[in-house]
Amino acid sequence: MVELQADSVVFYSRQDEASFFAWLQQLPCVVDVTGRGRIIHIQVDRQRVDDEALTELLALFHRYQVDMRQLQVFDERRFARWFRRRQSYWHAAVFGQRSRKAIVE
Repeated sequence: MVELQADSVVFYSRQDEASFFAWLQQLPCVVDVTGRGRIIHIQVDRQRVDDEALTELLALFHRYQVDMRQLQVFDERRFARWFRRRQSYWHAAVFGQRSRKAIVE
C-alpha cells in the first residue's frame, strides 16, 4: 500500500471538486481517500496499479497541480518503457533532474 497526498488542492467549483473525487474513485487501485485539514490522503494498492491507472494518476495530479514527484514510487521495470520517456509532459514534474535513478525491480 502506498499513500499519496494532495496538499492544498484548489477547486474552482463544487462540480470541479466532485470531479476530482469521482476520478479517484473510478480507479480500481485507489482503496481509500480521506481528507485531514488541507491534505487529501490517497491510499493506493500498488499491486493494482497498471499502465492505465498510472496514466490516470499522472493526468489527475497534473490537472489539479498535485506534487507529481511522489509518483516516483511507481518507477518500476514494468512501467519503465513509457514512464521514463523524457519527452512526456510529466517527466520533469515526476523525475526532475534526477532522471538517471535506478529502476526499482
